[in-house]
Amino acid sequence: MIVGLTSGCFDLVHYGHVLYLERCRKLCDKLIVGVDDDQMVAQWKGAERPIIPELERLEMINNLACVDSAFLLHELGDLARVVRQFRVDKVFKHQGFAKLDHVVGVDDTDAELVIVPDVPGLVSTSEIISRIRQRYGSLRDSEV
Repeated sequence: MIVGLTSGCFDLVHYGHVLYLERCRKLCDKLIVGVDDDQMVAQWKGAERPIIPELERLEMINNLACVDSAFLLHELGDLARVVRQFRVDKVFKHQGFAKLDHVVGVDDTDAELVIVPDVPGLVSTSEIISRIRQRYGSLRDSEV
């Protein structure tokens, strides 16, 4: 059995997230997903993020058919522990990680790093937030 692992913010879960996770799942028999906790998301994305609280994001990801199990990730260093504990064979990352020399959770283990290519034309959560601000930024709550 090939065990795969990936992680991410998964804030405002959208089609790009689902497609990425489905593509990861096709490359393994069991997919484990780390969902970044609120503190990690704020560090990476800024003080206004996440939009959706960590336990709700975890529940959404855990309920996707392509995900076998999900857990809250409190720091990147936890990935190596998860790789060892669950005997992960493949760690999946999106295309942005292809140019990095070091990927936490992979380098100090026997797991293979697999870069899952991005799908052109899909929007990110940051782009979705930007669109919402552009379209509805001037409206009051009572007008939405």
